[in-house]
Amino acid sequence: MNELQLALIVLGALLVAGVWGYNFWQERQYRRRAAQVLPAAPDVLMAGRPEPEERVEPDMSGIAVPREPTFTAGAEVAAAEPPAAAEPPAEWADGRADCLLRVEFVAAEPAAALRSECHDWAVLIDKPLQWLGLDAHSGRWRALLPQDPGTITQLAVALQLTDRRGPVSTETLVRFVEGVHALAQRHAGLVELPDRQAVLDRAGALDAFCAAVDLQLSLHVVPRPDGPAEMAGARLKPVLDAAGLRLEGERFVAFSEDGAEMFGLGCEVTSEFAPSRLETLALTGLNFSIDVPRVAAGTVAYDRMLDCVRAAVGALDGQLVDPHGKPLQDATLAAIRARIDELQQKMSAHAIPAGSLRALRLFS
Repeated sequence: MNELQLALIVLGALLVAGVWGYNFWQERQYRRRAAQVLPAAPDVLMAGRPEPEERVEPDMSGIAVPREPTFTAGAEVAAAEPPAAAEPPAEWADGRADCLLRVEFVAAEPAAALRSECHDWAVLIDKPLQWLGLDAHSGRWRALLPQDPGTITQLAVALQLTDRRGPVSTETLVRFVEGVHALAQRHAGLVELPDRQAVLDRAGALDAFCAAVDLQLSLHVVPRPDGPAEMAGARLKPVLDAAGLRLEGERFVAFSEDGAEMFGLGCEVTSEFAPSRLETLALTGLNFSIDVPRVAAGTVAYDRMLDCVRAAVGALDGQLVDPHGKPLQDATLAAIRARIDELQQKMSAHAIPAGSLRALRLFS
């Protein structure tokens, strides 16, 4: 063995030792940083699984699908106090409605590139995803656009645990966790992975609670049995104008002062439905509906809807019935009002106030 070969062997050994030492030092740095920025968070969803109540199945006739509430694209969201903690907005960070995975990067990363890398698995997720980023310049959390021009130092991805289709599935959760984990690995990011079974249990408990308070109420106005088989749309129009209902697609909708939907009205007609020509239509029925979990101050909305219903009954010489055609008495209407109040109080007690952003997301 000549001197050149010995020198190469020694040099190779030194390089291996150097790489091993650098990796050991880097791992210790990552562990120290992870302990600082990713403390373990307790499960604050519920103290226990709620007792299931009978679920009132939705009556979707005449009810338009509401738009999914979201942040204004690119809008900033104030970080939690103190700013140094850089916590994501409480709507996602408390873990009630979402499984939140948070990635901290060693250096600022382009938001658009991160979203693009996740596209293949994200399009297969069958529950809503919310992408949040901690802006590298402002130090504030904001919703990320698919082609966001900014850079971020942290990424938070929230997977919604349930909606009206049911809780998140094992397959969806695995795809989500593995997708975010792979992204973190590719960019030397720190991410704390959840206990998957615990997440599935939380999703199931949350879905059971939501099912127990889910009430989509419908009241119907139909012609009297001893009267004409049709009701004149011309008589209904002044009622709707006085009640402040506006035409939205094929429904008439009553809104609150802040622009939120309170209740809606769908019309059954003998010919092609043209709500813009209501005064020319012959009506065979009216369907008044209120989506209780999605309406703030449910009893107020219900009272306003009842006033409109009674005005329509009087103007059209009709009768008020339930979805099965059974006439509704005042005692039944009062019991419905009490039930709305009871359900919305339960929602508030579980930090899901009716009509809030969280409620709009869960009951969609």
